[in-house]
Amino acid sequence: MSDYNIQQRSTLEMFPDELFFELFEYIPLNDLYRAFFGLNTRIDIILKNLSNLFAEWTTNSDDRIINIFSSCISRLVIWRGGHLNLYRFNKLRSLKLALPTIQQCNEIQSSSTLEHLHIESSAISHTITEQLSFLFLTDAFPRLRTCRIDEIQFDQNIFQSKPTLLSLMTRTQHPTKLLSLCPMLVHLRLNLKNNINEFLPLDIHSSLRYLQLGIYSTEINLSSVESILSVTPNLTRFTLDGPCITPPQNKLDIFSLASVFTRRLSKLRFVYISLPLSESQSDPKEFENEKELLKKLHPLFNDIVFRPRSYYAPGRLIISSIIDSKTVKSHIN
Repeated sequence: MSDYNIQQRSTLEMFPDELFFELFEYIPLNDLYRAFFGLNTRIDIILKNLSNLFAEWTTNSDDRIINIFSSCISRLVIWRGGHLNLYRFNKLRSLKLALPTIQQCNEIQSSSTLEHLHIESSAISHTITEQLSFLFLTDAFPRLRTCRIDEIQFDQNIFQSKPTLLSLMTRTQHPTKLLSLCPMLVHLRLNLKNNINEFLPLDIHSSLRYLQLGIYSTEINLSSVESILSVTPNLTRFTLDGPCITPPQNKLDIFSLASVFTRRLSKLRFVYISLPLSESQSDPKEFENEKELLKKLHPLFNDIVFRPRSYYAPGRLIISSIIDSKTVKSHIN
């Protein structure tokens, strides 16, 4: 090989540090460790000074890699159980516990850097709700922007406003109180298991644009739904997932809901509703005759679908403002 070719050969040492900092953030953590860690002193120094790494902590075999890069990880998804020692992740901005345990939830402490918190539901969620509620309602996460936790309980008078929070998915018996604490909230997924019994504030929530209601009890009545919509008049998108079985005495019938939309939500642009049908509404032929009537209930009731009864569940009424199913799914998500 000529001297010219040797001089033109590229080596890692010829590239500036800035290029490594940029490229390394796109490489999966395990690959980054296996390919570059221990290569030379310069690369090790660069690796230990990264600040925006994503990691999935799946098994105990990942412990060594996680420990080396803990101060560099900004986004972390945890799939394993056991002790985590979360204190070492001092640059963490996004945390998800996919298989949460009581011990892990107790490790979550105040963080001035955390912006996204996602705790999946679990069989033991009722035992960790108090700890997570306490952290959420205090000023533990002053930069929090998105949050997903199973339930928020207002058992103690410790609430502090969450002016940075933009998106929230949870369950609570005090939705209007929750809205008052989150003045900048834009997207809310609220799961209801009981009717709402709380004093309604006089002030409306002007920022909320997208509300998703999940109804998990046949006892939820129209009044509970309307009490929430009465303080969120600026909604442009609304979805409602009704219970799995038919509520008694038509507590959430589509005729009443359409009337509430007309009175309360003048800015609504997208709607998606899924409600169980009673036995008397399970005949597809009769339902076809009702489609045109249902479309006249509200200007956004453009697409009406009857889902037949199955062995496990009653038939369902699906109403959407968009006819294309793929577009509907993207709006819901």
